Amino acid sequence: MKRSPIDIKKKIIALLKEKGRSLRELDIKVNCGYRTIIAQCKELEYLGIVKIIKHERNPKTGRPYTSVELTELGKKQDI
Repeated sequence: MKRSPIDIKKKIIALLKEKGRSLRELDIKVNCGYRTIIAQCKELEYLGIVKIIKHERNPKTGRPYTSVELTELGKKQDI
């Protein structure tokens, strides 16, 4: 069954209410493609609901990664 973009966004916001997550974590937890996660997060960022943060280095692996956090507006969303 194909999920709508709004369902994916709701799941992303619900997961981010718990804590900030990497794009990879969201990919796994939401169970859809990495490109879909990026596209939905960019749209949510445009709306001011999330903030996408690029990190130079992951403390565990030493590799660069990108994380996503809710903004103050995003924390107020009732989902």
